[in-house]
Amino acid sequence: MIELAESAVRTKFSGDDCIRFAEGLIGFPECKDFVLLENDDLNPFRLLQSVERTDVGFLVLDPTLVAREYYQVVPDREWESVGVTNGTPRLAFVSVIIGRSPEESTGNLQAPLLINCHQMIGRQIILTDSGLSVRHPLV
Repeated sequence: MIELAESAVRTKFSGDDCIRFAEGLIGFPECKDFVLLENDDLNPFRLLQSVERTDVGFLVLDPTLVAREYYQVVPDREWESVGVTNGTPRLAFVSVIIGRSPEESTGNLQAPLLINCHQMIGRQIILTDSGLSVRHPLV
């Protein structure tokens, strides 16, 4: 279990720091604005923290760390839905569950968060025909 200091969650963020998910995230449609928190103790993971609700945060990981060609699996139309086109940097995260051991830790490769880092907008999608798992082993 990862515990965060309350002060880390209460920090004020400017609009430039927030990633806007207009549709919210699955299970949390009311949470639209998130910040991505980094900490050397969590590396390579990051915390995607809701600005609206301090009790909503997700441990996330760049999916290319476990599936090298992951970005190519995501259809172009999905990237375009957040304004990412050819030549624009692609950035995605997947939520992870840390198990009792590294072998029991998994990532949800089927429901990535696509991010347009220039416009600071994102969208969660579902890759139904990808053959990817919601519990993909991280090691």
